[in-house]
Amino acid sequence: MVKEILVTLFYLILFNFLIARYRQLQFKNFKGFVSIALFNVKFITGIFIWFIYTFYYKDIQNNDVHKFYNDAMVLRNVASESPKDFAQIITGTGNNDPRFDKYYAEMKNWKRNFDEAPFNENQTIIKLNALLMFATLRVYFAHILCMCFISLLGWILLTNAILKFTEPGNAIFAIPVLILPSVLFWTSGVIKEPLLVLGLGVFISGLLAFGHGKNIRAAVFLLLGAFIILLIKFFVLACLIPAVIAFLLCRQSQNRLAAISKYAIINVLLLVAAFNVNKVIPRINLQQMLVNKQVHSVKEAAYYKAGSRIEIPELENNALSILKAAPIGIWNTIIRPYLWEGKNVMMLASAAENVVIALFILLCLAYSNFKNFRHLNLFLFLLSFSLAYFALIGICTPVLGNLVRYKAPILPLFLFAFVLALKNDLIPHKLRVLLRGGAITN
Repeated sequence: MVKEILVTLFYLILFNFLIARYRQLQFKNFKGFVSIALFNVKFITGIFIWFIYTFYYKDIQNNDVHKFYNDAMVLRNVASESPKDFAQIITGTGNNDPRFDKYYAEMKNWKRNFDEAPFNENQTIIKLNALLMFATLRVYFAHILCMCFISLLGWILLTNAILKFTEPGNAIFAIPVLILPSVLFWTSGVIKEPLLVLGLGVFISGLLAFGHGKNIRAAVFLLLGAFIILLIKFFVLACLIPAVIAFLLCRQSQNRLAAISKYAIINVLLLVAAFNVNKVIPRINLQQMLVNKQVHSVKEAAYYKAGSRIEIPELENNALSILKAAPIGIWNTIIRPYLWEGKNVMMLASAAENVVIALFILLCLAYSNFKNFRHLNLFLFLLSFSLAYFALIGICTPVLGNLVRYKAPILPLFLFAFVLALKNDLIPHKLRVLLRGGAITN
C-alpha cells in the first residue's frame, strides 16, 4: 500500500509540474491553471471509473478497465522470465512462434473473437501498459495518471489546432465540451480511448498546420497520428480519409457552394469505391465486414445480457441496406439514450447529457455567423468526419452504454464544428478571466 501511494503521488506531482512548467502542455487560449485543473479532474474521474468497475460492475475479467491491465501484467512478467521473448512479442516479430502460446494462453484478451482489423487493438493497449509498468512499478493508479496525461495531450493538440479559428472569446466553449460527463469518463481510464484521442490530436494538428510553412513537421504529425489511430481504431481512420481529401481540395476555395459540393462528391465517390473494392480485392468486402461486426455485437450483447440493448436495423450484404441504416445510426449516436431509457444512474446521466448537447447545438445555430463564415472548410471537415463515424458506430452497436462510450472521443470534434460558426462576443467578460489576455485577439 505504501508503494502504491508513493508511486501515485510521484506521478501526480510530476505531471502537474510538467503541465505547469511547459506552455506546450497547456491550452493556448486558456491560462495555465485551466490545463492543470482539467488534468486533475480527469484523474479523479479515472479513480471513479476504477471504483465503479471494481465494486459495482465486478466482472474484472471481462471489463475493459481491468482486463487489458491484467493481461499487461502477464506480458510484463514475460520480461522477467525471458527478455528476448518479451522484445519479440512487443515488436511483433515471430509472434506466431509456438513457444509463445503459453503466454497467449494466460492473456485472455490477446486474441479476439472478431478480428477483421489490420491491427489487433487489444494487443496495442496491452503492450502499452506492459511497457509503462517498467516506470509505474505496476501501480494501477499511476497508469490512470499516464492515460489521463495522454488524453489531455490529445485534447490540447486538438483544441489548440481547431479553436484558433474561432471568433475571439468563443474558445471558452471548449471547457463545457471537454468536461461533458461521457467525454471525461471514457477518456480518463486505463482503456483504449485516451490513445485514440492522442492519435486524433496529433493527426488533426498536423493536417491544420499543413501548408503554413511547416510542412515537414505537419507531415510527420499526419503520419504519426494516422499510425496511432490505425493501431487503436482503424475504422476511425477510414472515416477520416474522405474528410481529409475534401479538406485539402477546398483549402483555397472561397465559394461556399463549391466547397459543399466537393465534400458531397468526394464522399459519394469514395463510398462507391468502398462498396465495390471487393470486385478488385475479393478479401476486402466492406458490406460483409459491417454485417459481421453487427452480428458479433448483437450476439455479444445477448451473451452478456446487456441492460441497455436496443433494436437496430439488420444489415444485409449490400450498399442500399447500409445507406438506409446510416441516418438511424447517426440519430441513435447523437440523441440516444432518451430520458425515458435511463434505467440506471449512468444511463440517466447520458440521457441528460444528450439534452444538454441538443440545447448547445441549438444555441450555436441560433447565434451562428454563417453569412460571414470564414472557416466553412474546417466546419465541413469536422462535421463530415463526425457524422461518418457516428453512422458507422450507430449501425453496428446495439447497446446504448457502448454507443455512449464509442461516441465520447469524437463528440468534442462534432461540437467544435458548431463553435466555429458562433458569432463573436457571446461570452460575458467575467468568464474571460479563464482566457489568456482576456481573448481580445486570436
